[in-house]
Amino acid sequence: MKISVLKYLKKYDIDIDRIANRYIQILKMFHEFLEKHDLGDSVIINGRILKRTVIDYFIDIARIKEFHNINNTNNEKIYAYTAYWLLRRKPLQVLKPFNGCEFVNELFITFFLISSSCKTRNINNDKKNKNPALEDFQSFLFYNLKYRPISQQSLELMIEAFFCGYDFPKVGL
Repeated sequence: MKISVLKYLKKYDIDIDRIANRYIQILKMFHEFLEKHDLGDSVIINGRILKRTVIDYFIDIARIKEFHNINNTNNEKIYAYTAYWLLRRKPLQVLKPFNGCEFVNELFITFFLISSSCKTRNINNDKKNKNPALEDFQSFLFYNLKYRPISQQSLELMIEAFFCGYDFPKVGL
């Protein structure tokens, strides 16, 4: 990483430790995903691509902070911009082909977005399993990640809509 990039990021309270922590956080989610889907022998995580992904994410976030003159970003933005750069860079690499392997990164991003969003709203596995609409939403999200143009902003809107849909019954109409 160039010194000028680190200097730029430092202006927005993003240092090498924060970058390393995000890298490790995503790496742990990759391992959880690979274990859950029994893909450890078929897929590897390209560390160089993941590093570039995390740096691109933070550069994007720094630009947002600069443009909007803000100090902190909300969860929706963090998840959306992370997902966007993961989708764009595709750090999961297939070693042995398997059914659906051409969309393994999109499958991970679906897993990442649903897991992160549910964790933010304290939606546990029991609640997820009792909601058939969540499975439909997950399938539609996966489909869109595979076949539709995606931007950071469209992902952020999707996450915000997910949160709104979850919170809506609580307002008691």
